[in-house]
Amino acid sequence: MKSLLALITLGASLCAQAQIDLSQLRDAARSRDLATLNHLAKNADGEVLEMYPRYYLLSAQINTLSEDDVAAFLNRYEGSPLAERLRADWLRELGKRQDWVSYDVEYPKLDSPSVELKCYAAQSAALRNDVAALAQAKSLWFSAKPLADACNPVFDTLFTRNVLTQDDAWARIRLVLNANRSDLARQLAARVGFPAELSAKSLARAANTPDKVFDAAAEGRAAREMQLYAMQRLARKDADRAAQLFQSASINWPEADQRYGWQQLGLIAAKNHNDNASSWFARGGSAELDEAGRFWSVRAALRVRDFKTVLSRIDAMPADDLQLSVWRYWKAEALKAQGRGTEAQPLLLGLTDGDDFYSLLAREEIGPVAGASPQHKRAEAAEVRAIENVPGIRRALALYAQNWRVEGTREWSSAIKGMNDSQMLAAATLADARGLYDRSIDTAERLKPLSDPTLRYPYPWRNVVTRAAQEQGLDPAWVYGLIRQESRFVPDIRSSAGAAGLMQLMPGTAKWVAGKMGRKRFDLSEVTDIPTNVSMGTFYLRYLLDRLDDHPVLVTAGYNAGPGRARNWQNDDALDAAIYIETIPFDETRNYVKKVLANAQHYGASFGTSTTLHQRLAAIPGKLVTPPQDNTLGGADGGDSN
Repeated sequence: MKSLLALITLGASLCAQAQIDLSQLRDAARSRDLATLNHLAKNADGEVLEMYPRYYLLSAQINTLSEDDVAAFLNRYEGSPLAERLRADWLRELGKRQDWVSYDVEYPKLDSPSVELKCYAAQSAALRNDVAALAQAKSLWFSAKPLADACNPVFDTLFTRNVLTQDDAWARIRLVLNANRSDLARQLAARVGFPAELSAKSLARAANTPDKVFDAAAEGRAAREMQLYAMQRLARKDADRAAQLFQSASINWPEADQRYGWQQLGLIAAKNHNDNASSWFARGGSAELDEAGRFWSVRAALRVRDFKTVLSRIDAMPADDLQLSVWRYWKAEALKAQGRGTEAQPLLLGLTDGDDFYSLLAREEIGPVAGASPQHKRAEAAEVRAIENVPGIRRALALYAQNWRVEGTREWSSAIKGMNDSQMLAAATLADARGLYDRSIDTAERLKPLSDPTLRYPYPWRNVVTRAAQEQGLDPAWVYGLIRQESRFVPDIRSSAGAAGLMQLMPGTAKWVAGKMGRKRFDLSEVTDIPTNVSMGTFYLRYLLDRLDDHPVLVTAGYNAGPGRARNWQNDDALDAAIYIETIPFDETRNYVKKVLANAQHYGASFGTSTTLHQRLAAIPGKLVTPPQDNTLGGADGGDSN
């Protein structure tokens, strides 16, 4: 322990070398104050963060720079995150200048080009008549989102050369309408001759009164696409009515369009827990199903406990899907449900070396398995000192010291990218010692068999968290599992939605909880105070438990997405908790619940508690036995919309 405390002191002295005032730098960069940026850059020599004012000075003048200006920075700081950012900035400028000679030299050096930069590269390829390189840009067309202006000349060329066809134009219009982007669909109508069905008036009618669109037969591709759009809009409100209208309207449609319509109905209905979803997926077949369609076709069958169909749909998945623990687990459960337990055992056994939700379930079902004991290692002090002197790590620590978390994380992630296991273990140990638990977790996750579990599942402020949990009658392991998922133990973190602190309380939730707790003078600035945040977060968890059948699965879902949604996802009768979780319609919430419950198991192991994951997964009671409750609050951290 003494050695790590000494390292913390050493780290503080290293950060003290970073004399650049990052607040001043940020303000100057935002206001394009070249004088201040120039002053900071000139006085940065030898400092840990010397590249930062130099980057912002160059970035602010990117449209007037020469190649030599940029090359000097890139050569000096090659391999750093800021070199990658400046190279991307410079390539964007070169594209605007149409300087393709310089662009083609620099572009291959960029690790992760944006779509805009890919389109500039394709523009250059078109001028060189590089057919193969230009053809690679075809895949960029198939996007449901608007694309950068740099892509338009590329698509014009691809259509002119028949690399993109009318069928491709219609395919994107379908994607766009499926994503409910009618404005973009109207723009794309130019590619297919401006049909009346894609006018603003027609699409508004399909969106607002979708049932009216089926009054007339669909004559031609545009009419079919408009009716498919209307069908999907209606299905979100009344899937059975949408199916009835679509069945009548699509009798004479091409078979592929009929299949697509039923697949989309199945997808929408499955997310709304309509019992007909699985049969609609069956009418659509498995041809051309994307990943979401494949996964939801299985979930639709799960929800109605049709394990024969679950098994057949999992078996029809591509090989990559079948490597996912979720589908290996549910294939085993489907086999067991059909009395084929012997075939299920190897599948479950193959999951027992993981530590995710389904691996933990499999481990409990299979029982103790002999294997090598985990090493549970931390790095030695000398190894940690060596890592602390890595330039990228030094920059990350200096950035974290001034609360530049995004930039610090970029530097840290870049620095560990090429490290071996011993070096990453040292980096994780350093992060833990410095209280950078999010970095400790992220780094240690990359070498699970080697690292001490407390690097992946730390429990700082244990007295505070345990006392607050016990005061509310909560399992501390569950509370820690939730905090790990919410904030990665960053006390002052704020989400884009406004959720704050360790337990990510939304402002409205925090004010409401403060009122319930009798805190008359509560100020929102207090929400990042650790004891205050944990006290309020556990109070809210207790409130949810009292209103959601005392069920940790419902409460975990409700904490993320809101208690009303958690109740709406129940069946009218009892439902297997694992099926409830797997059929949560929000991707974020579904993954959140799995991770929180898995985290709770790992914390329980550290704390010596005996609650099993299966015990946490008692059957979800039906809606009919759940009394109606107040539904004015959303989730503590805002949830998502999917």
